[in-house]
Amino acid sequence: MSNTTSSSTTSTSEWTQTDNPMLDYYDADYPSATLSRFRENFDEKTVYQGLAHDVARYRDLARREGGRLLEICCGTGRVAIPLAEDGHDVTAVDLSMPLLRTLEENLHRVAPASAERLHVVRQDATELDLGAARFRMAYVAFNSLLCIPSFALQRRVLHSIARHLDDDGLLVLDLVNPLMLKVQGDPVATPFFTRRHPRTGKRYTRFAMCTPFDADHVQRLHGFYDEVDDDGTLRRRFYETKWRPIHRFELELMLAEAGFRIEAMEGGHRGESYTASSPRMFVQARRRAS
Repeated sequence: MSNTTSSSTTSTSEWTQTDNPMLDYYDADYPSATLSRFRENFDEKTVYQGLAHDVARYRDLARREGGRLLEICCGTGRVAIPLAEDGHDVTAVDLSMPLLRTLEENLHRVAPASAERLHVVRQDATELDLGAARFRMAYVAFNSLLCIPSFALQRRVLHSIARHLDDDGLLVLDLVNPLMLKVQGDPVATPFFTRRHPRTGKRYTRFAMCTPFDADHVQRLHGFYDEVDDDGTLRRRFYETKWRPIHRFELELMLAEAGFRIEAMEGGHRGESYTASSPRMFVQARRRAS
């Protein structure tokens, strides 16, 4: 079983709200190739989402770097658990108790030795404080930094990570390329995918849309889940969240300010060159020696 540490938090993020439908459908919305109960959820849409190949890339980087690993915004363990299974000592940080409960459930499905290597900390990433702990590699997977929709707080997270990295330690960030987003938003919600509920197995369809970006470069992502009950009744649940995408040179300045030098900026998880039309910004940055 993992070692879980609780810490006081200050965020009022929707990810802490137990009635948030995004939490209920989380493991199907962001499926794992190895952990998902319904493997069919790991469908062709995961390529578009940016989930098809990222775990393999983190495994390669962790193997190259060695040492202790730190994941910020770990969710239900989609990345952290495979790394622990590879033999790495992983500290996984998240604020959402519902997501961390699911992570603990997922850990019951792996070998005890792997579970023991994963140390779970419930803490707000914007108030990150792991004492004297230091890590060889830290990573913030799949747009998680963007889900902290504040320029000041995003900067704070990067500074906090730097304080916990070894000199010359590696930070890996996986962000959507904002040049590929719809600045003016969507006029109507459209079907994104149809999958099976991670616990009940019932089929649901997620409909998604977004608002235009506001003056702070924040966008509201919203829509609804449609799920059909056994008696044929359609159950619709509305959701919304916000994110703040970061442009390339803004990110470079933020990283430099936090004490990092960029080692590589790629357009995907397979070493693709970054271009204006790349779907991702997969960034690897070294902490400069203090």
